[in-house]
Amino acid sequence: MNKKIDFYVDVIDNFWDLGFAINLIFIMLKNDSKLEIRLFSNDEKLYKNMVKNNIFIKNIVYFDLKEIYKFEPNNLIFNFFDRKIDFEFLKNKNYEIKLINFSYFLMHKWVENLHLTSYRDKNIEITHFVPSLLKNTWWVLINKQVQKYNKKDLILFLEKKYNLNLKLNLENKFISIFVYSDTLNEILSSFTDDRTTYFIFWYTNTDIKNKNSIIMPFMELEDYNNFLSICDVNYVRGENSLISSLIYWKPTIWDIYKENNNAHIEKIEDFIDFLRLFSSFNESYFELFRNFNKAWQKEMTFNEFSNNYFFYKDMFFELWKYVNNECDSYEKIKKILN
Repeated sequence: MNKKIDFYVDVIDNFWDLGFAINLIFIMLKNDSKLEIRLFSNDEKLYKNMVKNNIFIKNIVYFDLKEIYKFEPNNLIFNFFDRKIDFEFLKNKNYEIKLINFSYFLMHKWVENLHLTSYRDKNIEITHFVPSLLKNTWWVLINKQVQKYNKKDLILFLEKKYNLNLKLNLENKFISIFVYSDTLNEILSSFTDDRTTYFIFWYTNTDIKNKNSIIMPFMELEDYNNFLSICDVNYVRGENSLISSLIYWKPTIWDIYKENNNAHIEKIEDFIDFLRLFSSFNESYFELFRNFNKAWQKEMTFNEFSNNYFFYKDMFFELWKYVNNECDSYEKIKKILN
């Protein structure tokens, strides 16, 4: 009998909330093609763009999040990201329900105390899942491509699939840029090197002056992951993008979401404290990372990191091995599915 799972994903102001859930679905289906997923969310157009031609789309049925109450919940529910749960609705069922409650990616030390934390409320068993790179946590989603593309092959594939005519110089340095709008506006004036091709994701109305700057179409999630693998430098903003860049051993700068209560400042230092565990990292990278996440230093930092990326790539070697060998959360998720 096939295992059926409900996914509840509320897309408010961050479309990669849905991207995380879809990434998890793809990883699970690659390992067990008999799984059946009911995905309840509130942005069907975004969903279709992310999964358009994926071979596993037949295993997923999409419903509007408002329609949850029209269906009997499945025994296993994945809830994203700390979305408010209607416990009264679930407790009215006369069967056991296992609910995995996903939180946002964190690097605080106390996160290690949350892994496998669970509690019971009548017929519902709730377990916390906090994605993190820290040891003794539930780790992160690692979705590697099956085929390793080189630049030429992947570009040809994407040109055909998305009807593009990129006319690229494959000898150029490739830089992918998927950052917040304030960040993009500050670094745009730096896109001037004719020996570099700048690929900008998610923005369609950006004023580009350099012929080597390219606004990319909205790609399916796994195509975007693959694209990061052929770039020399990646500027990312979400956890999926961050991890995808790290698993391909790419010099990476993470543009952390700026929160009104300045909570992102703590996240910056938490991530730096984590990187200190790897002897290859030093203060030069930490300073760049801090500066890129400060409003007044992005352009200078972008130029420094992009121009000297090969020097910084050496720093990521230990982290690349650690993420690939020790941080695959599917091994822990598999225990939930059994």
